[in-house]
Formats: sequence, C-alpha cells, structure tokens
Amino acid sequence: MSKSLGNLVFVEQLVERAEPAAVRLALLDQHYRGDWEWHDGLLARAQSRLATWRSTLTTGRNSNVLDDVRDALDDDLDTPAALLAMDHAAHAGFNVAPGAALLGITL
Repeated sequence: MSKSLGNLVFVEQLVERAEPAAVRLALLDQHYRGDWEWHDGLLARAQSRLATWRSTLTTGRNSNVLDDVRDALDDDLDTPAALLAMDHAAHAGFNVAPGAALLGITL
C-alpha cells in the first residue's frame, strides 16, 4: 500500500461506512506481527461479530471469558485469539461484555 498509489484505506473513511467498534474489531482481528492487507470482508466480518456479541447482553450468563481474553493478550498480545475466545463464549450463550470492555469495544 502506498499513498502515492492511492490504495490506502483511512480509518476516517471506514467510520463513514461502519461504526467505530466494528472498525476496531476488524483491526484487532489481525496480529500485529503479521503482514496483512485490508479488504472489505474484514469490516463485514467485524460487523457480524459485533452483532453476535451484542446478542449476548441480555443472557445474564457469565463465563470465564475475561480470563480467556487476558490469557490471549498475555501471549504476545494475541488479539485474534482474544477475539476467538469472545466468539466461543458468545456462541455458547455467555455474556461477553466484560471481555469486550477489556478490548475497548463498546457493545
């Protein structure tokens, strides 16, 4: 990607298309050590993930998701693994709000 080639994607453009929480999720889904390229599928996946997490807010069921997220972050700041832990908890019907808060995601 290069500014001179005009193929950069700026966050200010992304938040015009999706809410900031979804943009943050899309960025957190990439490990900081790895190379990656932006594509619109990342934002679509993040929006879907955010909707799934929000659906757990009314369950009232708590789990150890906060511990799982912390463990992933303690392992070389593995944000993709932290998000995966959140996904597993959400799909099991657990409220993931504490883990989202730790990641800076507003549900």
